[in-house]
Amino acid sequence: MAAPVNVKLQHPTVHFRHWPAESAKWQDLNAAVGGNPDFCPLTIKAGYVLGVIHDLCESIAILLRSSPNPAITYLPAYGILTSGVDLLGRCISGERDTGGRSGSCIETGFRWIASGDDGKTSPLMIVVETRAARYSVTDLVALRNFAVHGQAVAHPQPLRGVRDLDYELVHALKPLLAAGLERYWNALQNDDGLCNALAKANVLAFRNWPVFRIWSMFERDAEGDYHSITEIFSGFVWRIAES
Repeated sequence: MAAPVNVKLQHPTVHFRHWPAESAKWQDLNAAVGGNPDFCPLTIKAGYVLGVIHDLCESIAILLRSSPNPAITYLPAYGILTSGVDLLGRCISGERDTGGRSGSCIETGFRWIASGDDGKTSPLMIVVETRAARYSVTDLVALRNFAVHGQAVAHPQPLRGVRDLDYELVHALKPLLAAGLERYWNALQNDDGLCNALAKANVLAFRNWPVFRIWSMFERDAEGDYHSITEIFSGFVWRIAES
């Protein structure tokens, strides 16, 4: 991928009552960080989403190296990672209702990074495998609820074959997330449906930093080269601190 370009639609082709006011906020945010004035609001919103997930990935790196006790930090790190997957799923599905069915957005996000589809495959699809276990979409959502809520809120059944923290899991998910974000950005260049879903999705233009960060990541490096989203998101060092 070269430097960022506008996504396929400047504005959604479906009428959303919230969009005129929201699109103005995205343009104001982009102007505040000196972003390309030719970028359309949907491009800015997509960049913001990538920037937020980038911040979450950086938080994981800081958390894992901050404590010599992975039993304390590893499950919260997984919770942070899955917040990014949940945000991706929200944008893919166009979820507007923050009180919607528990786990629906994160299921969509995990299905996307597993196969690049639109979230219609089985929740029993295996997303990732480590030396300890094979994890389906259902397993990963259940583990996310343990990480965030301390219990299996959405899926009360025990995780199949998982009896302890799997210290390979977060690292194993990193390349899948990186590649999934790349596919999502590229799909936005061609897919009206994904663009419309992005416009509909409830994503708050809360702060400038994610847009500033992601636009800077898309600039040429010191050697004059562009870096793909996969390269950018694969560059994090998620190493457990040594005791």
